[in-house]
Amino acid sequence: MECGKIMNEITKQVGNLDLIENWQSVANGVWKSEIGDMNSEKRYISLAAEAPRLDRINGLSPTSFPLENCMPSFQNKDGKITVRIPTEKDEHIYGFGLQFDGLKKNKTVLTLNTDHWGKGNGRTHAPVPFYISSRGYGVFFNTARFMKVYCQIGNRKDSQNNPLPVDRNPVSGSEPINPWQAVPQGDAVEAHIIGKGMELVIFGGTSMLDVIQRYNLYCGGGTLPPLWGLGFWHRVHATFDADQTEAELSEFNKKQFPLDVIGLEPGWMSSSYPCTFEWQTARFSDPFSFVERLRKQGVRLNLWINPYISPESGIYEKIYPYSGSHLVWLGLVPDYYMSQARQLLVQQHTKEHLKIGISGYKVDEVDGYDFWLWPDHATFPSGTSGETMRQTYGLLMQELLYKDLFKQNNQRTYGNVRSSNGAASGYPFVIYSDSYNHKEYITGISSASLCGILWTPEIRNASSAREWLNRMQTVCFSSMAKLNAWATGLQPWSFSEVEDAVRQVIQLRMRLLPYIYSSFANYYFNGVPPIRAMILEDDGNTEIETRIDSQLDSEANPYAMDKIIEKTDQFMFGPSIMVAPFYENQATERYVYLPPGKWYDFYSGQYAGSDTTILVKSELLNDKIPLFVKDGALIPMLKQDVMNTEEVIGHDLEVRHYGVDDGTFQLYEDDGKSFDYQKGVYRIRTLSFTNQRLTETISKDDADSMFGSVSLKRMI
Repeated sequence: MECGKIMNEITKQVGNLDLIENWQSVANGVWKSEIGDMNSEKRYISLAAEAPRLDRINGLSPTSFPLENCMPSFQNKDGKITVRIPTEKDEHIYGFGLQFDGLKKNKTVLTLNTDHWGKGNGRTHAPVPFYISSRGYGVFFNTARFMKVYCQIGNRKDSQNNPLPVDRNPVSGSEPINPWQAVPQGDAVEAHIIGKGMELVIFGGTSMLDVIQRYNLYCGGGTLPPLWGLGFWHRVHATFDADQTEAELSEFNKKQFPLDVIGLEPGWMSSSYPCTFEWQTARFSDPFSFVERLRKQGVRLNLWINPYISPESGIYEKIYPYSGSHLVWLGLVPDYYMSQARQLLVQQHTKEHLKIGISGYKVDEVDGYDFWLWPDHATFPSGTSGETMRQTYGLLMQELLYKDLFKQNNQRTYGNVRSSNGAASGYPFVIYSDSYNHKEYITGISSASLCGILWTPEIRNASSAREWLNRMQTVCFSSMAKLNAWATGLQPWSFSEVEDAVRQVIQLRMRLLPYIYSSFANYYFNGVPPIRAMILEDDGNTEIETRIDSQLDSEANPYAMDKIIEKTDQFMFGPSIMVAPFYENQATERYVYLPPGKWYDFYSGQYAGSDTTILVKSELLNDKIPLFVKDGALIPMLKQDVMNTEEVIGHDLEVRHYGVDDGTFQLYEDDGKSFDYQKGVYRIRTLSFTNQRLTETISKDDADSMFGSVSLKRMI
């Protein structure tokens, strides 16, 4: 039976659910509807970095309303709102924010609550209330409330789409074909909030990737970092002073390790936890000269902060009236919904940081835990609830730093943030966390692409040289290639056995910058995630998972739960490169799934396979990270190694062609540092491989070239 018929039947029989019928077409493939009173509710979309890119959305393929036969319904009663979206039996649900233990959310209960750390329960650094269906649509609950989601959990008595009951204890010889299930498959996604109103946004599309594009563009498009942000980062030990930091840079230069950004951890500040945002003069007597010396060597400086204001800070008394009722680490919690609070922080940061050349921030501790963040009943002078403030504080910090500080000065930035949420795709901040499990690194990188955020692991330590290399390889294919030595003092070369291999993978990252930068431009202009989950590659048609059927065990498995193991240990990097890192118990050999279509080894150009699983072995300690490339792909790379992104400007390119098919690549160029690209000041070179030769066409020529001449290299 179709979902629509079920829904109509439910409405007739129960009467406590109303169909959502007041759908407004916002753009091609985007519809929204309001439930209740949204006047007093915060919407994530209001905190987006940029306005919705409706012109870009309207340029995508036309699509019809995807839930015509599965109409959502709602209940609004006693200050609580529940929305029910019917699903089909073979429908798979992905998303709901940053995930570390799997991508598929079928038969799960999630509490979407910003938190320091969470696995599988919805409490994460980015509990984004957006999901995507294998049926080719997406749903965005555009309300900044804690949300409880029952994803195909709970079977209504009036539903005609429930599975048939199965006897758990059948008579011998009459066992059913399908085993008894402790959690029968539900037929809907049900979302519940305590609040006066909720906005629902539906996205259609011709594919799952198309849906993600529309969501990202509706949220303002993806971020385009400065070129230097995509180089290599090194965060030094927390207590390093100016001399120690410069000595660290000298070691990078001596050992020929590329470096674009040095990050200072809490010790740069006169007092932290809570923060003054003022320099520790014992460690940094002349910050301006220090920053200037780094810049002369092509290196920028990033500062660690958290938002809580120390009584020792010069702005403490001024910002006191514009802060919340509760303290964090005995520091004020500014209410950045208030212009007065924003202005005070911007003035302070401009004077202390921006005017001396600071390039960005790492915003820590905006995510939880419950026992150190403000309680839900905390009050704020803007009238914003403690609950909503918790859900949006990471977004508020991103908005303030991006819009009020850097964009006002026509200066792009790139940094880290500890929490984010809906409509965040346009912010130049990468989420990080205290996850130290390598497999979870890879899953986190993939899951971020399903909800409009960027995530990267922070490499801090390893138990062996092999593990160190494998972790460094993974981070070099994330949205930010970074080592954080704040506690360990480790350097890329700390494990001498793999020093050369670590250097090589960092250099490979640098040589791929034309490819990476163009991929991020595609994120900005077209909403395509620069790094994306494999389910977006083949539209979720391939079930890359292992199901272990339940076996009743009175102790280990008393409810006979099936176990599903998803394959989440590989991902797409840019339009054409698939990454399959070695990790943990897959450190010396691993299986790699190659989707339909011909795939080739990145390094040799040899054919690897199509729609098959292959075994890849690491015979040597210094083996490279497994990379595979699509048939016909063009990969523009620097011809030679560089030490930082300033050496990239004007550098000639080697354009690699893989396989036998013809191919094209849009090479994007701008000044790499300002917002002039948003005014149309950029350049696009269309590289094409046809008739066994490479051609170059300038399709837009409104900026100087970032890269030099191009030449073809056939990888066969």
